[in-house]
Amino acid sequence: MDDPGTRPKLEQWIRDHAKTPIGAIAGDTPLLEKGILSSLDIVELVLFIESLKGEEVDPDAIEPDTFKNLDAMMRGFFGA
Repeated sequence: MDDPGTRPKLEQWIRDHAKTPIGAIAGDTPLLEKGILSSLDIVELVLFIESLKGEEVDPDAIEPDTFKNLDAMMRGFFGA
């Protein structure tokens, strides 16, 4: 998927669900490690990613490192 609006939408979702108020998110900001998102947020995040992609995410293809940061999610789910 090469929609230029995908990254800002994903970043906004993360900001809206962050455990603490945050501003802009750098592509390499560790989301779980810094406590921005919790592991429980990942289920909702996958559902949001599916809505952005317009298709289901294969659970067998999900790797923990895919949720490490915004850049990893863009590469892992959108090939960007």
